[in-house]
Amino acid sequence: MKKLLQISSALIVMLMLVSTAQAQTDVRIQSVFLYNFTRLVAWPAEYQSGDFIVAVYGNSPMMQEVQDMANTKRAGSQAIVAANFNSVDDITKCHILYVPSNQSRRIPEIVEALKAKNINALVVSDARNGISNGAVINFTVVDSRQRFELSQDNARSMGLSTGGEISRLAILAD
Repeated sequence: MKKLLQISSALIVMLMLVSTAQAQTDVRIQSVFLYNFTRLVAWPAEYQSGDFIVAVYGNSPMMQEVQDMANTKRAGSQAIVAANFNSVDDITKCHILYVPSNQSRRIPEIVEALKAKNINALVVSDARNGISNGAVINFTVVDSRQRFELSQDNARSMGLSTGGEISRLAILAD
């Protein structure tokens, strides 16, 4: 019985490590997508100079990935700057706002706040109902591969343009 308990405990620990490793891999892949969105989405003219701000809402491992991106990459001629917002009131001008799944219930409130503040942000989520809640892009897994859904209607409502290339890569939600 004791040996069975030890084996069970070891299996649980291994499953947790695999799950954690998979989550880290997913976040890393998603951060690559976020960087590519900087080239595939068009923001209004007033967003095309100054810093390119990529923000994360709440506490998420994505924040470290975004900070790494800011340290090593550029969005065209713009320097990438990482930002973190912990409440809707904190949200200021940003280009991309990533909302992790643990904050998905806040997406409608976040989108409304962005519109009220006239912020043209690409809202990217990692939630089952992200698009229907107002996100422009929602990460999903299809056939064990990281993919993303795109709502062109939600993009237009945020003042963004999505071209043919991102539409070809996306699972269109409209």
